[in-house]
Amino acid sequence: MPAPSPAAAVHIHPSQFPQAVATALHASLLTRRMNHKFHYDSPRQTLRWLRVHQSYSPACTDPSGTALYTQAALAAAHLLRDRDAIDVISLGSGGGQKDAQLLSALDTVHPGMRRRYVPVDVSVGLSLVSRNAALAVGLGSGDITPYVMDLAETPDWSSALDPVLPSPATRIVLFYGMLPNFIPGTTRDRLAELIRPGDLLLISANLAPGPDYAAGVEAIRPLYDNALTADWLIAVLQDLGADRGDAEVRFNVATCPHDSGLLRIEAWAHFLRPTVLAFEDAVHHFNPGDRFQLFFSYRHTPDRVARQLAPAGLQIREQWTNPAGDEGVFLITR
Repeated sequence: MPAPSPAAAVHIHPSQFPQAVATALHASLLTRRMNHKFHYDSPRQTLRWLRVHQSYSPACTDPSGTALYTQAALAAAHLLRDRDAIDVISLGSGGGQKDAQLLSALDTVHPGMRRRYVPVDVSVGLSLVSRNAALAVGLGSGDITPYVMDLAETPDWSSALDPVLPSPATRIVLFYGMLPNFIPGTTRDRLAELIRPGDLLLISANLAPGPDYAAGVEAIRPLYDNALTADWLIAVLQDLGADRGDAEVRFNVATCPHDSGLLRIEAWAHFLRPTVLAFEDAVHHFNPGDRFQLFFSYRHTPDRVARQLAPAGLQIREQWTNPAGDEGVFLITR
């Protein structure tokens, strides 16, 4: 692995300027529904999430799950093998390992192709982890532009990305692991605006295995309902003043409140004793029996993914699912 450069330039979108972050956290406390970005905000939370991901994500724990991303990367690289330059835009780059697979595949299929990489994440730490993953597969630091942005608070992704995409190169947009954490339908138009003729979109989705959708969602509940995930999710309340033991995390399966027909795994903090959470000059009191929604994750099926994307003119060209049926990767064109 090459040694990282002494310094890294990171671009910060206004959605992650301090006042915007403060506004989002105040809104989370008032509504008692945590903006998901605050689970990745600090170095401690970033490391906790990486441990959860490495322990429970099929993309990390199941060799056949890992193979999905290899197959998708090679398929995308072969489709674009005649291009001289590719911009890889990873929306929610996380640790960047899957992005690195794609960057390697592009170089394997077309040695010497110009590859530019824009890892977009709400966490500065994760954008830098993604940068290191790209450096490890041979990209130069000048071809990597980490971009810190809150996708949920940015209505126009295309305009927001313009400042870091000066070239007219063909794009491969990655939306790995993100679909489950957005209200169904809220991302398809934003994604469609990024995909021009000749570009590709790669999406992954957590799936409900088996023919019985509800039973499939229940079957994967232990991937969330575990101590490691609970410790990661409750950390955000501890950072705001909660003590260990003030609340416990409970998981449940719920229907989508927006009539999509999807089910989702929810995580709620249930307060067990009087607790005070404080941020800036605002103090919030919680009593035993009060709840605070920490997290949700939708579970899809391949046909549900297709139906969700179709109204924006996005069509699945190829798809791959692991034998367990709980992870899927989709290659999409406009």
